[in-house]
Amino acid sequence: MNNKEEINLYIEERQDTLIWMQDEVELEILEEVVTFILNDIKQKFQTDILTLRDEENQYYEIDQIIEFKRPHTYITIPQRHDVKTLAMNQLRQNRSIYNISNEKVLVEKYKGTRKVESVDYSIAVIKKTNQKYLDTLKGIFDDLLIQPKKRNSVTQETQQPIQLQQNQPESPKFGQQPKENTSPSWISKRALNESIKKCELKQLTLEDVSKHNTSDSAWIVINSKVYDVTHYLNKHPGGKEQLMRGVGTDGTPLFMQHHPWVNAHYLLEHSQVGFLINHK
Repeated sequence: MNNKEEINLYIEERQDTLIWMQDEVELEILEEVVTFILNDIKQKFQTDILTLRDEENQYYEIDQIIEFKRPHTYITIPQRHDVKTLAMNQLRQNRSIYNISNEKVLVEKYKGTRKVESVDYSIAVIKKTNQKYLDTLKGIFDDLLIQPKKRNSVTQETQQPIQLQQNQPESPKFGQQPKENTSPSWISKRALNESIKKCELKQLTLEDVSKHNTSDSAWIVINSKVYDVTHYLNKHPGGKEQLMRGVGTDGTPLFMQHHPWVNAHYLLEHSQVGFLINHK
């Protein structure tokens, strides 16, 4: 007799529950579904890096969560202290249940106890969506000579002990800063390098940026930072024409429209030439 297996992923008030029949669903399919969920979380929170941990503060990759059948996995975003994930196993306000087979996934979405939607996805569609997300990141990373990490884009932070709830009004939150300075040396070196570079960056107006609106000198503003993307025009995954639409202007709205989950500064910081001023 087959039994049901279950894995839960938590971030803030969101909970994604995967359910499947033991020995009936291939591990590859489960990994595709978890990747599909994590990619959606990255887009919602506009990030490209997530951290996965269990109740004992142990870090995991996607395949390990599935292989070891970790029942509860907590998701945090490095350096995003505005995103709080409670370390307790209780139903979240926004819950999606993924009923998985080898051919399709039935997703049931809930607000509290009220069911609000049911959606059917074929495994083929899930795989195609995952590949499209990966291709977008790969095109950007390849240009910067940086190899993308495993497609779950999971990173490890400095481990901090987590205490589970023990008759307390609220569980401890991930991402709290330790009282002592325990930052690894590479963080200090990077901070120093960034500090030196900021001294070299210019204060620019939109008028200054507008003078660099050709393929020979292409500047763009993203989130109040000015980047020289001349070298990147012919390698942009969406094509040169699409990138040129934002050149010489504030390209933030265009950037957020097409790939809001990508951390632009992480990818382009070495191409930054200045900061935008006098801009509302």
